[in-house]
Amino acid sequence: MLVTGATGFVGGWVVRELESAGHETIPSPPSRQLDISDSSAVATYLAQVRPDAAVHLAGVAYARDAERDPSRALRVNEEGTRILLKTLGRLASVPVVVAGSSEVYGHPDPGALPLGEAATLQPVGPYGRSKLAQEQVALRVAETTAQPVVVTRSFNVTGPGQRAEFVAPALARRVLRARRNGDSEIVVGNLDVRRDIGDVRDAARAFRLILEGIATGSIPSGAVFNIATGASTAIRTLLDGLCQIIGVTVGYRVDAALVRANDPPDIVGDASKLRLATGWTPTYTLHQTLEDLVTSIGHPMS
Repeated sequence: MLVTGATGFVGGWVVRELESAGHETIPSPPSRQLDISDSSAVATYLAQVRPDAAVHLAGVAYARDAERDPSRALRVNEEGTRILLKTLGRLASVPVVVAGSSEVYGHPDPGALPLGEAATLQPVGPYGRSKLAQEQVALRVAETTAQPVVVTRSFNVTGPGQRAEFVAPALARRVLRARRNGDSEIVVGNLDVRRDIGDVRDAARAFRLILEGIATGSIPSGAVFNIATGASTAIRTLLDGLCQIIGVTVGYRVDAALVRANDPPDIVGDASKLRLATGWTPTYTLHQTLEDLVTSIGHPMS
């Protein structure tokens, strides 16, 4: 099974999950070695490895990266997905899971929560638009070819190994630094927004179950699944949990540079469709996720 983006945060956990379930994986090289939007390079690589299934995670996966270079985000997320699916289709009709994002829902109306897969798609910003373009490519392939393709929309995930710019590891590092230096406060963004925050290992299990479902025929090509906990957590609660785990009490100061303009107050997803199709439910508590995150920062994973 091919895992594109295997050297990334989610991709690394998907490789672990697949291998723990007895699947043989083909982790793709990092982007500096294989540009997913280079059709010639992708064709050469796939002809060599000839996977029997794929989880497609390679792409621009951080909103601020997309804001810094919108054209690259669109090229990698949309065109890279088109190239991968087209090239795979020429080799064999193998099941593919394309990892999308809840950012395609944009800034939802509070009355629309929790968000099901039929919710209005209204992405805001370069990242969300690139992810919508990506899933439209994938669903078009599912509709018009024999290539079995399923799209996911992951809500926020965190856990061991996540890059420092994301909210949970960023807060954890600041609290750890405050304890180490004896600081009385840390800088924060908007602590009042609420987000659906799950564990990356639960998300990885969802990818495996979906891929297995496509392979057995229990999940049809063209399906779309939210990966979400179904509950939202205030960032303030996240910070309080980290302080408890680290064993320190700190004050905070809001830094305007860390506050996103027009940030929606609450986002929460409905993953009942995924649960009905696969039996998937989250297994990690937020406390366990944060404990493991803190441990990984103090003792990086091998």
